[in-house]
Amino acid sequence: MTVAVLVTAHPVLASDEEMAEGGEIIVTAQKREERLIDVPQSITAISADGLASQGVTQFRDFANAVPGLNFSTAGAGYSQISIRGVTSGVDVGQTVGIYVDDVPYGSSSVFGGASQHTLDVGLFDVDRIEVLRGPQGTLYGAAALGGVLKYVSKRPDTDSLSADIRVGLSNTRHGGTNYDGSAALNLPIAADKAAVRASAFYSRDGGYIDNVAFGKSDVNSADIYGGRLDLLLSPTERFSFRLTGFAQNIRRDGEGTVDYQFSGAPLFGPLDQFRIFNEPYRQNFRLLSGTATYDLGGAELTSISSYQKTSLGYVQDISPLYVPLFASFGLVYGGFAADTAASVKKFTQEVRLSSQGEQKLEWQVGGFYTHEKSFFTQPLLLLDTAGNPTPNVVLTSTNNSVFEEVAAFGNATWHLTDKFDLSGGLRYARNNQRYKQDGSGFLGLSAPTTKSSESVVTWMANVRYRFTDRAMAYARVATGYRPGGPNVVAVNPGTGQPFAPLSFESDSLTSYEIGFKGETAGRTFGIELSAYYIDWADMHVSVTNGGFSAIGNAAGGSKIKGGELNLRARPTRGLEITGAFALQDGELKRNEPSLGGVKGEALPNVPRFTASLLADYTLVDSPLRPTIGGTLRFVDERTASFDAAPTYLQYRLPDYVSIDLRAGVSFSAVDVQLYVRNLLDTRGQLSAFNWRGTAMPSISQPQTMGVSLRTKL
Repeated sequence: MTVAVLVTAHPVLASDEEMAEGGEIIVTAQKREERLIDVPQSITAISADGLASQGVTQFRDFANAVPGLNFSTAGAGYSQISIRGVTSGVDVGQTVGIYVDDVPYGSSSVFGGASQHTLDVGLFDVDRIEVLRGPQGTLYGAAALGGVLKYVSKRPDTDSLSADIRVGLSNTRHGGTNYDGSAALNLPIAADKAAVRASAFYSRDGGYIDNVAFGKSDVNSADIYGGRLDLLLSPTERFSFRLTGFAQNIRRDGEGTVDYQFSGAPLFGPLDQFRIFNEPYRQNFRLLSGTATYDLGGAELTSISSYQKTSLGYVQDISPLYVPLFASFGLVYGGFAADTAASVKKFTQEVRLSSQGEQKLEWQVGGFYTHEKSFFTQPLLLLDTAGNPTPNVVLTSTNNSVFEEVAAFGNATWHLTDKFDLSGGLRYARNNQRYKQDGSGFLGLSAPTTKSSESVVTWMANVRYRFTDRAMAYARVATGYRPGGPNVVAVNPGTGQPFAPLSFESDSLTSYEIGFKGETAGRTFGIELSAYYIDWADMHVSVTNGGFSAIGNAAGGSKIKGGELNLRARPTRGLEITGAFALQDGELKRNEPSLGGVKGEALPNVPRFTASLLADYTLVDSPLRPTIGGTLRFVDERTASFDAAPTYLQYRLPDYVSIDLRAGVSFSAVDVQLYVRNLLDTRGQLSAFNWRGTAMPSISQPQTMGVSLRTKL
């Protein structure tokens, strides 16, 4: 099989024989099954086979190969994602919707911490990953401003007994040993009627960051493990029910950032940090979902119910910031750390009715409900000047919030001719929120419960023209939003007036996009091209007044323009070459003092240009089907913040290039893959969190050599 990680508007994972038989990549981006080449928006689909071929086990391993997908990270579980440059730096709420099948992950409010703690799914029993670029507010609701990242799990098969087993072992230069294992069993219970699929996985990342304060090596080592149990019942041809349970844990020994000067030089070694506290991180995710579908004849009724719980716990050493700050007031301490615990409990229910089959008018209508409770507490850990623990009389903050939303949505596609069609969609959502903060210590702030309510309408419109069955052009206008909410605001003791508004408004985004998708009749060449302009208004920002923080709106907003180009060529049998390129240019539309930015200043964490080139060759006529391939990635320079940011100090991230190589053979039912990631051992700086008074970039995994074995029974 010819293998590559990136799949665009063409099935690069299909063999020559499958291509000749007309195999297609099918996606569910518009909540119905469609050929990828027919969807009138920019999408990347990532195959599980392609991920496995390169030993990819975490989000970080594939993210920089997807055009327009950017991220900041401090280690497994602690990441912030943006698409097409829709980020203000450190986002107070997520701008990308994360989905597990059709279930939205994480909190919909700004108080649940979803923006920094993106779900890092173990990439084992996943059928594919879909990355939808551009706002998806009509079908996917709140927090899909920049797009959607969707993990699609493998569906139980009622026809055949099968098993999939994978093991991998690798070693990271300057770091530890990595290993992983996974197994999945598909068990039919009754032919065409019922089946169960069970899977389990474990991944050990050996780490490569050293804490020189303790003389401890590989503190960013991490374990990701969990499993899935999936039951499919199809008692009749018209009705099916799928019940899924998914559990995943992340355990990390320390933070995956290093200490640098703001000039870009390491404070210690290039892979060293200095932290006087251990910084463990844990994340537990539990999801139970049930999906029922019923074919009404000409239409399909779908109901999706889910309950999820996410719990977090982590420690962050904030001594470089707080020790000198308190010393300036005559309060001498030896160290400060924030000890955070948080949880989100969320119930969702979606019901939708979709037309089926070829019709002049395709339509979809539905409703959505969510209810969630979030909890957050953060006491400080204090050390005296001798390094011993001392009582916390400074600050403990505990927050509770409730978010409830009801929405109705609908869209329709009118096929005016066999070649030309129009689409439109509308979503109305109303949310109600409650928020309460309790504090203790001389910096603690307590306040009565505050409430907010708001209604938001999002919409989209598409026009599509098919030149042939293998070529089409489209134009798309779409909107997205993030909910506003209540603020707990301190009062100025001198004036009696609050330091900030008692609530903040939703922000909104409008995207204008044109694109073309096409491939030759023999699929020897394919192209996907898109260009866009984004207008982002009322951006959510953190505001500080009187020493207290709150959330506000940057009324000036920003504008982003850019484009993506995906190319695929099969010049000869067994050879596949893929290129993915993205250009992003985001800037503030006017001066924004709350962000420390001026008109025309670039948005943080957004490389202006990224490129990814992949080439794979398979000797298809050999019984061993040997393969060889490589990947070249380039990420342009970025800034980590705004130049005059009051809290998140500016740091400039340099551009970097990384090269991966791979080779493999097949022995009967066993596929063996050898790989080298980051061949040149490049110190790529992925992102930087600089709120502790020093630059703390995250460094890409050093050169890693490994082997993986996979068998399907």
